Amino acid sequence: MSTKSENAGIHWIAFHERAHLELGHFSILEGVPTFNLISKSGKSQVQQPDLPRAVWDKVERCLELQADHEALEEMLGNIDAVSWSELRVTVASIAVVMVLIEKADADNPNPSETHPKAATRIFQLLGHVNDMWSIGASVNGANLPEAGHIQALAKEVILPAYFDAVEMAKSADAASFVDDLGDPEIFFADIAHAKLGHWDQLQTVGAKEWAELKDANEQILPLVYRFQAEKNTST
Repeated sequence: MSTKSENAGIHWIAFHERAHLELGHFSILEGVPTFNLISKSGKSQVQQPDLPRAVWDKVERCLELQADHEALEEMLGNIDAVSWSELRVTVASIAVVMVLIEKADADNPNPSETHPKAATRIFQLLGHVNDMWSIGASVNGANLPEAGHIQALAKEVILPAYFDAVEMAKSADAASFVDDLGDPEIFFADIAHAKLGHWDQLQTVGAKEWAELKDANEQILPLVYRFQAEKNTST
């Protein structure tokens, strides 16, 4: 991995860990510092009376995906503000960290209930990149780019990023991740199905786990918003 890639990976980890703090995740877990880059425990330690017990086994995985999302927004920004070649390097750097986390986690003698699968994290990552062309329009009211521009983004960044992740996983002997990710046609079809809410049509392991966690995440978000509101009021 190049120095540039290493730096991007380190920056993503730093943004991810900071997001846990800024989103109030430790308060959701009643201050129990259960977040680790690599899972240290096979059991969730959630103790949150405001959440139904039925979602407790999903909470920490949801919080990891929330922190991932915040870190992605921080690093990737607006498609118009970044070089596409640099964007591909950044996306690949983030993907390799996700794969290596799962690879290291696999050595844990206790099956992890606190981390989503790497395929799920990369499904969210590439789903975000897939939508970057629309961010400027939704945030700033800018015009949507032409179809050719969107197709060029897919050809130069999104598809290569998928294959970058596969190749890095193969070099790390993370065969299970490659199986979980699925073929490119099915993987990207799942991104489209997820955008449309066609949950019963999802086929890949990562897309299915993402969908499984969606309802639980919607129950957790009010706690995040409440924490942020209280924090803003106190400052």
